[in-house]
Amino acid sequence: MKKVVAVIMVLLFLYSPAAVFAANSFTLHLSGKAAERGGSITLSGTTAGPGDQVVVKIVSPAGTVFYIDVLKAVDGAYAQRVSIPASQLLAPSGSYNVVAGSGGAALTQEFTIQGEDNPGPGTPTAAPTATPSAVPTATPTPTPAPDSGTPSNPGTSQPVRTGSPASSAASPIPAGAGEASNARIKPELINGSYLIGADTLAQAMQQAAGQITIELPATAGEAGVALELPQQSLNLLNAGNTGLVLTDGVRTISFPAGAMKTSDDNQTRLRIVLNASWNKEAQSLVGGSVRSDAAYASTGVLLSLVIQMVNGSNVTEIHQLAQPAEVSLRLTPEQITSMKTELAGIYYVDGNSAEYVPGTLTAGTVAFKATHFSAYALLVYDKNFADMTGHWAEAAVKSLAAKHLVNGVDAAHYEPARGITRAEFAALLMRAVERTGSAPANVASAPFVDVPSSAYYAKQAAEAATMGIMNGYEGAFRPSERITREEAAVALVNSSKYFKLGADVQAGKAYTDAREIASWAAASVAEAGASGLMQGDGTAFQPKKQVTRAEVAVMVGRLVQTGSSL
Repeated sequence: MKKVVAVIMVLLFLYSPAAVFAANSFTLHLSGKAAERGGSITLSGTTAGPGDQVVVKIVSPAGTVFYIDVLKAVDGAYAQRVSIPASQLLAPSGSYNVVAGSGGAALTQEFTIQGEDNPGPGTPTAAPTATPSAVPTATPTPTPAPDSGTPSNPGTSQPVRTGSPASSAASPIPAGAGEASNARIKPELINGSYLIGADTLAQAMQQAAGQITIELPATAGEAGVALELPQQSLNLLNAGNTGLVLTDGVRTISFPAGAMKTSDDNQTRLRIVLNASWNKEAQSLVGGSVRSDAAYASTGVLLSLVIQMVNGSNVTEIHQLAQPAEVSLRLTPEQITSMKTELAGIYYVDGNSAEYVPGTLTAGTVAFKATHFSAYALLVYDKNFADMTGHWAEAAVKSLAAKHLVNGVDAAHYEPARGITRAEFAALLMRAVERTGSAPANVASAPFVDVPSSAYYAKQAAEAATMGIMNGYEGAFRPSERITREEAAVALVNSSKYFKLGADVQAGKAYTDAREIASWAAASVAEAGASGLMQGDGTAFQPKKQVTRAEVAVMVGRLVQTGSSL
């Protein structure tokens, strides 16, 4: 009966709207840093709302769930006394991690149980046999909300969902677990994990039109609860060319058919653990990834996804996908207003480095594609150059630096007035084009006699020629020559079809130096002016003038639509 009550309590918490919780007044305290077998420890704290609910879990030194419960605050405060078993087997020595979660906030505290002797009456003195070893991983070990165990049975060996969860033999997933309606499935919470049975998935497949959507509760992503389904069901999805969409209403991940490898073993299950909790471990992961670079600032938005194939005690993690998954994260109005969105971007973080991932930030939703899963963070990159402060092109340079399309000549300087070579322009422009996914996967070597295959810009020059964006002069690319405004206009207009430019079109301007514009560039100069990609000085276009590093940042910034991460 206690187990049923605990499950109901967890369900009530998971289905409560996240908006009612506030992190800044949520606290957690322990009555002491040490506890004795046969005694107790009291945990307490405050919540934002007078009747908020708090999920509490204690993880033993062995990595098992020692205690789990859902508490209801009274007048904004909660408290619970947890009894410590007298048995060494049920309460092994070591450090215990206490996790309390309320809405999107998660707090942790620790206490210890010391001594290896004094086991309870009739209790064997052998150490527990279910002691999963810690698995080092570059991904964060998010703090999960309840996923296994019950309050009435502390010390029971159950798997704990971390960045690389341990596992023990599990009961088969009931074939009817979950509820299917058309091509949408609501999984069933059983013993702390969300389960979907084979019959339920088969029912949804009968009405699927290319994909099945699994709907988790609104707070499941914050809690880090595992979703499990039979591996054989994934095989059926792949065979039917049916994609799998996982969403909790805030985070949505769309896996195309065949993205995850399959197994022929009918005893294997697929486990997916989604976690977005911004806890101390997440903060440490992001901090280690960006090191001491002051240009980076965290936003508190993190997505950790662990995908595993589980067969009894054998766990195989899936990191690399056969096809990229599409990910979207819906931000709150508070998150949007608290950050410089024009400088924000998604980064793959592993604790040692941060790798920029092309994506979009539009209308409060971040979207990107992932070919592998671990942890992704939304960060702001606000790079300051000493020679750009107050410059008319400062915003454009900052925006492209945040997209990691431009760099300074050194750590502190950009040199905005310096000209840019055709090779440099090709490399910058094609990096932007490549991120649209339009560049060909394979191109022949650059068809220019003056572009060696070892040149840093050789790939981009070859792509530019293949896509008709930049052409040479009678077989020569002239990589070291400074690019002119009319050459830049042609390249920008040729590449604009790969970007979503605004619909506003200005009337073509009559430049006083129109006769100086080469015939092969005249149409592009007119189109660049009409689309707003390039502008003259008000009267003249100056077609033969060299383009500066400041000007090219503004031009490419207009092309990629400054204001959303590319």
